[in-house]
Amino acid sequence: MIDIHSHIVFDVDDGPDTLEESLALIKESYSQGVRTIVSTSHRRKGMFETPEEKIFTNFSVVKEEVEKIYDDLTLCFGGELYYSNDIPEKLSKNQVPRMNGTRFALVEFSMTTPWKEIHTGLSQVLMQGVTPIVAHIERYNALEFNKERVKELIDMGCYTQINSSHVLKPKLFGDKYKVFKKRARYFLEENLVHCVASDMHNTGERKPYMKEAYQIIFKDFGKKRAHDLFKDNPQTLLENNYL
Repeated sequence: MIDIHSHIVFDVDDGPDTLEESLALIKESYSQGVRTIVSTSHRRKGMFETPEEKIFTNFSVVKEEVEKIYDDLTLCFGGELYYSNDIPEKLSKNQVPRMNGTRFALVEFSMTTPWKEIHTGLSQVLMQGVTPIVAHIERYNALEFNKERVKELIDMGCYTQINSSHVLKPKLFGDKYKVFKKRARYFLEENLVHCVASDMHNTGERKPYMKEAYQIIFKDFGKKRAHDLFKDNPQTLLENNYL
C-alpha cells in the first residue's frame, strides 16, 4: 500500500516528538502492509511554522534510519499545506513542497471553512499549475453529505483523500469521530474518493489503520476499488500522472 498523508517526522509538528517515536510509527505502518509513505508535515501559519530547512533535515534523518532497517520501504517528501492567501505564491516559488516533487500538493482547510473559501482557495492553487489533493474531505462541514460540491471540486481538477481511521465502523457509544465516519462512507458510496491515506501522527489514538480500512473497502466495495484507493491511484500521482 501507499500512504500519501502522514506525520512521521519528529519535532516539527504535532506528530512524533523523537526519532524513536518516528521509527515506531513507521514500524506500525510497515506491519500493516504499507511500502511507500509520503511525509506530509503540517505547514500552517500561526500554528505550525517550523522552518523548511529543519523539516527537511529531520526528514532526512528519519529516511536514513529507515533505509538501514527496511530495504523495501520508500519515504517521500511532501507537506500538508493549510490554505492561506500566500499558499499559491509559495507553491509557485517552490517555498513549500508539493508531493514528492510532482505537480500535486496536499491541501487542507479548517472544519468550518465556508464553501466559497474552499472553492476559491483551490481555484487559486490550480491557477499556479498545481493540482490539489484535498486532504480528509470528510472533515469539512461545508462538504457534509454534499456530493454536488465535491463533484464540482473534482470537475475543477482536484483529487480527494479520506482518512483510513474514518473508514472504520462507528462505535455504538462515545465515538467522537462518528460524524466523520458517516461522511467518509457517504463519499465512498458516491464514488467521490481518489485515495485513502492514514494521516497518522502517533502509535496511540492516531495510528495508521491502513490494513483495517483496506479490508473494509475490499469487503464492501470489491478488490478493484480497494486497489485503486490504496495502491494504483496513489502510485499514479506519485509518478506525476493524472488519474
